[in-house]
Amino acid sequence: MNTCRTISRACMTVYFSSAFVALVFSLADRQVAAAVEPCGDASGTRGLLSTSSSPHAKLHAVDLTAVEWTDGFWADRFDRCRSVTLPRLQELADEWAFHNLLVAAGRAEGEARGCNWQDAWVFKWIESASYFYSMTKEESLLGEMDEMIEVIAEAQEPDGYLATQTSLRGLKRFERHGRHELYTMGHLLTAACIHHRLTGKTEFLDVARRLGDFLHKTYTNSDNPYLINCPLNPSVVMGAVELYRETGDGRYLELANIIIDNRGAPRRGTRKYGIGGTDWNQDRIPLRKSSEIVGHAVFWSYLYAGAADAYMETGDDEILAALDRLWTDLVSHKMHITGGVSPIHKGLSSRSLEPGTRDITFDVVTEAAGLPYQLPNATAYNETCGQIGTLMWNWRMLFISPEARYADIMERTLYNSIISGVELDGDHWSYTNPLAWNGPEHEVLSNDRHKRFDPASHQICCPTNLLRTEASWHGYLYTTDLDGLWVHHYGGNRASITLADDTCTQLCMSTDYPWDGQVRIEIETCDASRPWPLRLRIPEWADGATLTINGKLADVAVAPQSYAAVTRTWKPGDVVELNLPMDVQMIAAHPRLEHAQNHTAVMRGPVVYCLESVDLPEGISINDVYLPRDAQFEAEHMPSLLGGVTVLETQALVVPSGGADGALYHRLSKEEPRPISLRMIPYFAWNNREEPEMKVWLPLR
Repeated sequence: MNTCRTISRACMTVYFSSAFVALVFSLADRQVAAAVEPCGDASGTRGLLSTSSSPHAKLHAVDLTAVEWTDGFWADRFDRCRSVTLPRLQELADEWAFHNLLVAAGRAEGEARGCNWQDAWVFKWIESASYFYSMTKEESLLGEMDEMIEVIAEAQEPDGYLATQTSLRGLKRFERHGRHELYTMGHLLTAACIHHRLTGKTEFLDVARRLGDFLHKTYTNSDNPYLINCPLNPSVVMGAVELYRETGDGRYLELANIIIDNRGAPRRGTRKYGIGGTDWNQDRIPLRKSSEIVGHAVFWSYLYAGAADAYMETGDDEILAALDRLWTDLVSHKMHITGGVSPIHKGLSSRSLEPGTRDITFDVVTEAAGLPYQLPNATAYNETCGQIGTLMWNWRMLFISPEARYADIMERTLYNSIISGVELDGDHWSYTNPLAWNGPEHEVLSNDRHKRFDPASHQICCPTNLLRTEASWHGYLYTTDLDGLWVHHYGGNRASITLADDTCTQLCMSTDYPWDGQVRIEIETCDASRPWPLRLRIPEWADGATLTINGKLADVAVAPQSYAAVTRTWKPGDVVELNLPMDVQMIAAHPRLEHAQNHTAVMRGPVVYCLESVDLPEGISINDVYLPRDAQFEAEHMPSLLGGVTVLETQALVVPSGGADGALYHRLSKEEPRPISLRMIPYFAWNNREEPEMKVWLPLR
C-alpha cells in the first residue's frame, strides 16, 4: 500500500486478552482536524526538546505538529492510546490520583491519601493529552486539561511549593527523600513546558515558573543539610533545563546544575535515613568522576538525561566525558538484550569497596543495575520507567553527537522492553519486564504479579509514563541540523518540515516497519534551491542494506550503525527507497553472562522474540525445548494474532530433562531428542494470553 496517497485509515483491530475485539472508528467520525500543518518556523520550538538556542546541541527537534502517523504499527498504537489508554488513565486520575490536588485546592474535603508520587500521574497525563491535542485539536481535550490546571494552580502554595503528599500531611519539606517532592515537581515543569509549547496557553507555565522560582531560591539559600540529597528521582533536572529553554530565565539552568553537582558532594550527617551518600541514588561519587552505572535505574537514567540537557546549554566537557563513560559501561556490561536496564530487584551495590579505602559499606540497592554481566532472566526487574529513562537519555546524547548507536539503543529498548509494559488492549500494565517467566507460580521479589494489572488496584508510575512516550513517538522520528534532515526511526507517516534555511519540505514515509525493512520516502514538495543532505539511519542489525534514489542505486556508504547521507537538490516526486534486510539472527551472549551460557536469543530486525508455553504441543515442557545451532526460520505475519504480529516458525528439539518427580537433582535422561515445530512471538507481546511460561534465551543443541 502506498500511504503517500492517503492519510486516513478505516479502522484498526486491537487484541484484548479475553477475545479479539474490533475497535473501529474513522477520522471523519471523530471530526479530527488534520494534524500536519504547512511548513512554518524552523526553530523547532514546539518539539520534544527546544534546542534551537542550545549552543552545544548539533540537532534540533521538529515541531510535534509537523508529523502525522498514516498507517501501520505506530498509527495503530497512537489511535489505541487516544481511544483507550488516555481516557482510562483519566478515569484513574479522577478516582485516586487527583484527590490530593482537589483537597489542597479547597475543592474537596478529606485527608491526603495514596502514594508519594501520585501528583506526577496527573502531570504526565496532561503532558500526554497535550501531545494528542496538538494532533487532533479536540476542544474537549483542551477543556479537560484547563480544568485540571485550574485546580493545580489553586493547590500551589503561595511561595510556589507544590507537593501535596507532604503539604496535606503537615510534614516538613525536604526532610525524607522517599517523599518524592522533587520527582513530582520535575514532571510538572516538563508537562507545563510541553503544554505551553503545544497549546499556546500560559496558565500551567505560570505555575511552573512560580515553582521554578521557589526551587531556585531554596537551593541557593537553604541551610537544610538534607536538601543536598534531594531528589532521589531527579526528573527535576530535565524539567528545570526545559523551563530555562521555554522562558530564557537562567536561574532555572543554574538550579539544574546545582542539583547535578550535589550528587556525590560532601555529606554533613545526611545518612540519617540510609540514603544520602549511597550508590542507590548515584550519590557516593560526583557525576564528573563516575564511570560505572550503579543503583536505581530510574534515578540514574533521569539524572544522566538531565545532565545531557545541561551539557547542551553549558558545554561542560567533564559532564560529557562522564556521560560517555557511563553509556559505554551500560551497553557493554549491564543491559539486557531487550534493552532492560534494572536487572536487580534487591541487592548490594557493585561499588561497595570505595577506591583507596578498606571500608566496606554494602549499599543496599533496589530496581537497580548490578555487577557487570549480572543479567538474570527469571528474576530480572527491568521496571518500564527505567527503560523510558534510558530512551530519553539516548535521545539527548543523539542531539549532542548524532551517532547511530544512540538511536539503535532507543529502538531496541522501545520495541522490546518499553512497550512490553502495556498489554495489547491498552488497559493493563506490568511494572517489571523479566526475560523468563515460570507461569502463575512465578515468584518475584517486589512490585509485580503473574498477571498484568489495572493500576486502580496497584498504584504504579509506569502507565502515564508509557502513555506520554507512545503519544509523542512521532516527535522522535526526525531532526534537523544547519544543513539538512535526519531520519532516526521508521513508521508510516507524513511530515511537513522546515529546514534551518527556511526550506519547506513535505514528505511521506511508507513502510510496514518493524515487520518489514522496506522504507519508501517520497518528497511531495520542496522549495529548496540548493542541495541538502537527507540522512537515514542504518540500524546495527541491517547487514546488506541498500539505498536507491528514483530507482537507481545511490552512490553513498550504507553501513550498519551509521547514517547514509544523500545530498542533492531535492524535487517533488523524488523517491528514496531504503531496504533493510530483516534476516533472522541468533544472538549469543558474552561468556561471563552466566544466565545465557550456551543459549541463544532470536531477533528479526529490531524485535526480540520469545517462546511462550501456550504455543507448545500439549505435554511439552518449555524447559525441554532446544534450538539447533543451524536452525532455519520462516517469518509469517499473522494479522489475527496478538493484534497483528510477525511470528517466526522453525524446527526445534525436545530434549527431556528427566526429574519429573520434582527432585532438585536427578540423573541425566538418556532419551533421544525429538523434533517439534516451534513458533516464537515478539517479546513485547508476551503475557497477553492467559498466564503462560515464557523464555527469551533458549538452550542450544
